[in-house]
Amino acid sequence: MTDVLILGTDTDEGKTALALLWLAALSDDYEYWKPLETGDSDSQRVRRCVPGAYVHQPLGQFEHPVAPLLAARQQGRAIPPAHLVAAAKPRPSVPGRHLLIETFGSPLSPLNETELQILLIQALAVPVVLVCSSAVGAIGRTLQCLNALQGNGVRPAAVVLMGRPDAFAVEQLGRHWPRAAFFCLQLPSAWDVEGVARAAQEQSGVLQALHSRLFGETTSPRDGGTTDLEAEPTRFAPPPECAAADILERDRRFVWHPYTSLRDPDLPLVAVAAEDEFLWLADGQRVIDAISSWWTILHGHRHPVLMAALHEAAQSLDHVHFAGVTNPAAVALAELLLSTAPWPGGRVFFSDNGSTAVEVALKMAYQYWCHQGEPQRTWFVGLEGGYHGDTFGAMSVSRDPLFFGRFEPLLFRAEMVPVSAERLDDALTRHTGKVAAVIVEPLVQGAGGMRMHSAEELSRLAAVAHQHGVLFIADEAMTGGGRTGRLWAHQAAGIAPDLICAAKTLAGGVLPLAATLAAPSLVAAWNTADRSRTFFHGHSFTAHPLACAVAVANWKLLTGAPQPAPRRMELFWSEALAPLRGHPRVRDVRVCGIIAAVELNLPGGYLAPVGWQLRSSCLEQGVLLRPLGSVLYAMPPFCTTDASLEKIANAMHHAIATLA
Repeated sequence: MTDVLILGTDTDEGKTALALLWLAALSDDYEYWKPLETGDSDSQRVRRCVPGAYVHQPLGQFEHPVAPLLAARQQGRAIPPAHLVAAAKPRPSVPGRHLLIETFGSPLSPLNETELQILLIQALAVPVVLVCSSAVGAIGRTLQCLNALQGNGVRPAAVVLMGRPDAFAVEQLGRHWPRAAFFCLQLPSAWDVEGVARAAQEQSGVLQALHSRLFGETTSPRDGGTTDLEAEPTRFAPPPECAAADILERDRRFVWHPYTSLRDPDLPLVAVAAEDEFLWLADGQRVIDAISSWWTILHGHRHPVLMAALHEAAQSLDHVHFAGVTNPAAVALAELLLSTAPWPGGRVFFSDNGSTAVEVALKMAYQYWCHQGEPQRTWFVGLEGGYHGDTFGAMSVSRDPLFFGRFEPLLFRAEMVPVSAERLDDALTRHTGKVAAVIVEPLVQGAGGMRMHSAEELSRLAAVAHQHGVLFIADEAMTGGGRTGRLWAHQAAGIAPDLICAAKTLAGGVLPLAATLAAPSLVAAWNTADRSRTFFHGHSFTAHPLACAVAVANWKLLTGAPQPAPRRMELFWSEALAPLRGHPRVRDVRVCGIIAAVELNLPGGYLAPVGWQLRSSCLEQGVLLRPLGSVLYAMPPFCTTDASLEKIANAMHHAIATLA
């Protein structure tokens, strides 16, 4: 379970009535909080009608029964920004309880002088129940509100019609909005203790069904119980069994999968649909995509804002080449990206994926020195455990012996050093005047085993590079987009890289897109009429208009309001995986933002057979993970619920516990 947020299609639609019934039925598990109140206090009404409920003080209470913004103005007060209101959320008075949070007005009501309440809803990031009066007009009001919420990335799990039951309204709403469950609740006959208690008792079945819709029952196997994540009915029709078998047979004949032996004994999973943190497989099974489809999916699968952006963009322009032609989405995206860079100005060079973004950065770094009259700077320095991609430049600055060892004769000169400012200083001193750039995955080295280093060490690495007059490249293909708790991981160290690579999450995981951000000091080297000094690089699908349009929507989501998911998940992982510290099979437990990694004390590296054993065990628990050899890690999308996080953690515990 987690906190629950009650929204209404408008004022006086029944939000407080639902809160009263909910608390009367579940006061042992929930406490009430309404952040902003005007006029007659709903908090006082809850205290009167459900005396056993714990009621938290509002953040703001205003005398006049008008919109909170207007009431605040009339009293000469100001309502804080949405992220501060969300941050003021009180802790429950009793461990194990959760908050029932009631909003005011409608989701698009003004919150303060510059923000609508929808930003508070986004910042709270908890399951949502939408309330609408069952009076005439319920269908239209509810669908309008659902559409507005979807356009802002909010998906109510349930809708409650308060008042006289209306089977026709429920039928129509379910037909036009099949992604939510609809419930009818009648108002208490009297607004007192007895009336509310009687109404809650008479409708306890509906209230329990509503609660189960949101969470189901979750008990941690670590505490000796079992987990039964909500058994949601399949929304997507799987292909017939014969069709699924045919897909697998043809896959075996025609497809060459990445990082997969052609003699792999395990058949691939056949994914047929996705939504939020879930994948639906051809056999009808629903699994949690706990690695965000190779670290690409950021907010969740088929996020409504991103899907809407894709649909809208596809109405006007499919693709156009980018040499001598531009498109509005690419320009808007470049502007957005540079607005978050650590320097004013600069330029954005688009490509297709993390490897190509790194190739662009490496070529830019070397050509920069050529323009400076120092073509002898042909060396690069990377960090041991780093992994920057599979193209030749990216392989050269990674040097993983398993993946790239056989290509060693084809790779250019680079030296790998431990994650140590002192060792980097030694390497740059040995190669004085010969190194073009240092390249680093800030805070988390992904494919190298989710190795993590501190912001302080990152700061020292950048300082050493700049002391030696060497360019510094931040490869944020995986860490960019807020996963570590900052929009860019390098921001935690307060550094200003010369080149920044963005990829996997740039378009929210919807479409392939990458970008290399270049600092203005670097760009100046190409500001010449000499065409021979052009940066001769590009791809057929550079700055693809559809991908850029989705990326603009994604970046606006990231920059428009604080993202609570990284902090929420970091706290969860730290607590949920703590029992594994000291486990005889566990060498280390690492957590950074939404990323959690458990390194096992087992031999074999990436090819260790334990990796597939762990994967199979987790898949049996309904969780899709892909261990990096003996490193079992999770990196779920931002939207992942607490119930799903619990299921992921339980699967990790179970997999480790069952090792022979």
